[in-house]
Amino acid sequence: MTTLLEKLRLGEAPDFEVLDLHGHVGRYAYPIPDLTPEGFQEVLDRAHVRSIVCSHMQCMGRDMGWGNAEVLRFMKACPGRILGYVSLFPISATEVRRQTAHWLAEGFTGLKLHDHNGFLYDDSAYMPAYELANERALPVLFHAWGQDRQFDAILRIAERFPELSILLAHGGSTNPDAYIQTALAAPNVFIDTCVSSCRRDLVEELVAGAGVGKIVFGSDSYFYSLTQQLGKIMGAKLSDVEKEQILHDNAARILARIQS
Repeated sequence: MTTLLEKLRLGEAPDFEVLDLHGHVGRYAYPIPDLTPEGFQEVLDRAHVRSIVCSHMQCMGRDMGWGNAEVLRFMKACPGRILGYVSLFPISATEVRRQTAHWLAEGFTGLKLHDHNGFLYDDSAYMPAYELANERALPVLFHAWGQDRQFDAILRIAERFPELSILLAHGGSTNPDAYIQTALAAPNVFIDTCVSSCRRDLVEELVAGAGVGKIVFGSDSYFYSLTQQLGKIMGAKLSDVEKEQILHDNAARILARIQS
């Protein structure tokens, strides 16, 4: 039987649909040859990725309304292939509620928050967003980079809003033990896999520590290479069953929980 890694090397599709829970659209501080939705879909096709959930590169900036509108444009151009995370800047609780309700009504799949803006994730202005997302059991992707303040805030949110599926971005980027302990501390917390300079055996370490059911595939494409991020899962010293859980099953369960 041909293994998943062998199929990847041959350019063949796996026998399941790969689901990517961490992507981005839009321009950033380096050349991206094709910024069109059709170009992105071609990349997904070549990599045999069924769907990717994206925020805009502006998820780290202040012009998040424009960024969300750009994500919506990609969603409409590639329905079912490119899904959307709402990005928010916590101007006020009232504005956060308004923005969240608006973009969710447009068909976004979840929330993506980044603390580059200087606000803690459990800032009071974010609470209406979590309330709306909790009502619909949405995924919420948090940028994380091994910092205690991030994990402490995220665990408070996980406890207060138990219906959320909380994703810790960049699993094992620094302090892998903290990622593992945070995921084990709450049933609704998961670790995504996107790290550009992933050291050898990091994926295996996360699986061994947190359990394969706690690990979801995220590429961070176009920040990182989609094929490189797929390769580190396909090439990990895990069974093909475990790889399928990471690349499809766990994400499929998270997405299936969403209430309309």
